[in-house]
Amino acid sequence: MDDVPRSHQLHYLQMACEKLAKAYRLRDLDVEVDDLTTKHVGFAKFINAFLRSPPLLKEYKGNRAAHQAICKFAAAIARAIEGLAPAIGKLQSPANAEYPWESGDRVVAPCDYAYPELSLLGAPGGRAFLKVIDRAFRDYASLTIR
Repeated sequence: MDDVPRSHQLHYLQMACEKLAKAYRLRDLDVEVDDLTTKHVGFAKFINAFLRSPPLLKEYKGNRAAHQAICKFAAAIARAIEGLAPAIGKLQSPANAEYPWESGDRVVAPCDYAYPELSLLGAPGGRAFLKVIDRAFRDYASLTIR
């Protein structure tokens, strides 16, 4: 995917993560559909619950330190992924994966931005995080999050 701008890759990841969290929440919780479908947040909360689900806790049994490390890492990355939506956190950081934004006296296009807050996705913890996301997609039919 080297020929696809990083902003596109991150936008696709943000959208997939948002839809994943919404799918679990719509199925597993008593939430208002209209309320859930009009918001971009919820992924960080979902990933926290997913990592603490019984099947994942069972896999980390006897290795609490590794579980705590992935939970901490995942929480930070999930918040950064949520922040890629232009409606989230634009006052703190206008950088997003969809639309250009002003930075001082210039306009920054998403395809020209490096997204340093998400550079950890390429680190071992980032790859582990992406495997957790893949697992959440694969386990959707069989796993309930409460």
